[in-house]
Amino acid sequence: MPAKFADWPREERVKHLAFRFIKTPSTKAVEQSLDQLFWPAGLDTEGDGCFIVGQTGAGKTTAVRMFTDRAYETLRTEDPAGTWYRPKVFGTDLSPIVHKTPNGVRRPIAVVWVDPRPRFNAFMAHTALALGIDFGSRFDFGRASREVAAAIEEQKVKMMLFDDVQHIVDGGMDTDGAGDVLKVLTKGGIQVVCIGLPNALDLEHNAQFERLVADTQIVVPFRCSSGDFPQTDEDGNAIGLEKQKLTPFRKFMAAVDKRDGNRSFLPFDEPSYLSEPDMALRIHQAGEGFAGKIMALIKRAAKLAINDGSARITKQHFEMAYRKSSRCSDEANWFRLSFHEVQERFGSVKAKTTREEIMAATREEEDGASRPAPRSGRKTRGKREKKPSLSDRATRDVEDAIAGRR
Repeated sequence: MPAKFADWPREERVKHLAFRFIKTPSTKAVEQSLDQLFWPAGLDTEGDGCFIVGQTGAGKTTAVRMFTDRAYETLRTEDPAGTWYRPKVFGTDLSPIVHKTPNGVRRPIAVVWVDPRPRFNAFMAHTALALGIDFGSRFDFGRASREVAAAIEEQKVKMMLFDDVQHIVDGGMDTDGAGDVLKVLTKGGIQVVCIGLPNALDLEHNAQFERLVADTQIVVPFRCSSGDFPQTDEDGNAIGLEKQKLTPFRKFMAAVDKRDGNRSFLPFDEPSYLSEPDMALRIHQAGEGFAGKIMALIKRAAKLAINDGSARITKQHFEMAYRKSSRCSDEANWFRLSFHEVQERFGSVKAKTTREEIMAATREEEDGASRPAPRSGRKTRGKREKKPSLSDRATRDVEDAIAGRR
């Protein structure tokens, strides 16, 4: 390709943008957690598991994809024989890792999407399908368990990812039944990863899920305040030399905007000044601090800039992209406000940082309909004690993440 992005076909510039990722503190923590699960898989008599949770747009799926993409390249390098491929799975952006060899199919990482109204038979059937087994509509759990266990051993499965596990809670599925399915996997030495919204942590009320979990990662938003920036003039331009240390959010913006030839994240020949006060404050509020939402907005604005031949992304591109995605009025568009207005309103769209805010925001994102509570298949005598919205362990995990200890 030519040295300058301006000489690239616009389709190639969009493709370049689509397959680029920037690590954040949260994605690094998720990668480390998955690494620690993946390498010892199958060495112990039973597998472990972890929860990876965060609000919509937090970047949890991206964090897991960064791990699986790296694992895919590492595994292919270590064993280049045969055919490696990554088929798509309905309902999720995550893809399994499959290796076709003369001795059969190997599946180091399998993926299951949990549908919105899961039931026991469907949950077991979808888990089996992730291993290439089709039980049909009717099957015996004992026989199915044995076939799944045999497939795990034959295909040398190391890890299984379950995306949108909050559907087990929201859909009122028997959590003991879901736990029984996961128990079949962990008994086979598989490491189980449950990915979803924060209310997925309610599953830890179930003894089998709680026993399974070795780690919990909560993907939280970037923090940002006007005090993170040097003194500015009325247009948002920094006055004098900046001496203060960049915050994680500003480092993230600087990494996205860094010019490094064809290896640059953004396919532009000029910087877009995303880490400067006038842009960074607007972008943070428009994306509510969430890396996933922020990156989606930047990519939409970048496509507009590529299409009109601009050398960089401007505030006008962000204005248009944000208007289209949020359907906001001009008065509520962060990229139409003066810098003084941005400073005055900054924080009116505040990142959810307390446990109560995280859980409340999660439930507000649902359709608003009443949802049955997850059912337990084990009946007990007498009045059951009301359980808290989160287990003590989950509460500590959330609080640690909020306090920056994770």
